[in-house]
This record gives sequence, structure tokens and C-alpha cells, in this order.
Amino acid sequence: MANVTLTAQRRHIFGKKVKTLRREGILPANFYGKGVETTAIQVNERDFEQIFRTVPKGESFTLNIEGTTYPVVIYVVQRHPVTRKFLHVDFKLA
Repeated sequence: MANVTLTAQRRHIFGKKVKTLRREGILPANFYGKGVETTAIQVNERDFEQIFRTVPKGESFTLNIEGTTYPVVIYVVQRHPVTRKFLHVDFKLA
């Protein structure tokens, strides 16, 4: 497991309103896994980009959701087809 931590907050904005989050540099995401409740979260886009570039594919790292830490892997990444900007990410419990 990489010694990297990504900080996240619970997300209360859903649907088409997440465009406002993306404009502010916040990336919508989901967190799920066996024995854990599925949670809609949001992360800082720049922090995620740095982890996406440095952590090898399939390698786990720490996700801190409002004080609780989980070992996770990046499971699904959705990107814009033209600009290649991140649209949504799924984190799965490792």
C-alpha cells in the first residue's frame, strides 16, 4: 500500500448540479466495498490527479472520508472524450 492519503468529504449535490462542483475544481466520486455502505463523496481534482499519476494501477492507498480512513483502489475513472478531464471516479475498498 502506498503511503499516500486522499481527503474526501460526503457529497450532498447530485444529478446535473455536479457541474457546479466541477467548475470549482471538485471531482464527484463514489466509495463502496464489501461490508461498507456506498457513499457519494467529493475530492479535490488536483489532489486526485496527483495520486492518479503517482500511484501505480491497482495499487492501494488511503482514502480519508471526514476522519475515517479506508484502504482503497481506483476502480473506475470516467473522463471527458475530448478534453480528457476527469468527470467521475469510483473508489473500491481494497
